[in-house]
Amino acid sequence: MKMIWAIIRPEYSQKVIDALEKTGISAMTRLHVTGHGAEIGITAGHVNYSEIPKEMLMLVLPDIDVAHAVKIISTTAKTWQKENPGHGSVGDGKIFVTYVEDAYTIRTSENRKDRFGSSGKDR
Repeated sequence: MKMIWAIIRPEYSQKVIDALEKTGISAMTRLHVTGHGAEIGITAGHVNYSEIPKEMLMLVLPDIDVAHAVKIISTTAKTWQKENPGHGSVGDGKIFVTYVEDAYTIRTSENRKDRFGSSGKDR
């Protein structure tokens, strides 16, 4: 099992969610966050806004589904440029992928390791 953390532009979040759901990936958490990466904020006149609104999507998936989900997110969240096809813009976001050792369902106390017979590292 792996966890995907995708930090994307807010105006693309629903498009990304819809694209993931079309392929059967529907379990996720959506968070409103602020921050900046390489774009180092937005300057309007003499004022610099360093905390830019972003959306963070968190998904936990079997290892076999991760590459497909990352491709959907990166393709759907990218701002396409006519003058530079295939490349997005600074501030389009980041995708982080980490291992998930265990996951428990609170309602049933079910452990995904028990359900799938292995931990995320073994899959």
